Amino acid sequence: MVIQKVRFISISIDEVTIMDCQPWLNVHVYLLDGWKPNPILLTFEHLVNGGTTDNLTKVIMDNVLQYGGLSKFDLISKLISFGASGALVF
Repeated sequence: MVIQKVRFISISIDEVTIMDCQPWLNVHVYLLDGWKPNPILLTFEHLVNGGTTDNLTKVIMDNVLQYGGLSKFDLISKLISFGASGALVF
């Protein structure tokens, strides 16, 4: 996968609450290609255990490892930037 080939990864998450008050999280990975960011949507997942810091960290790491095709060794050899935002959807 292309994520394995780059040295710098930017991870962005956005937590949304849908009409039935259930929290969902989308995880994007941005890769730089000649100074142009290329977004890749890894997942859009229901947050079963809520949006606590511990749970968000676990969900993000699980998704990057599972859907990003990275191993734990790959993660320690890359520069990773992380950002989060939130929205309420009616």
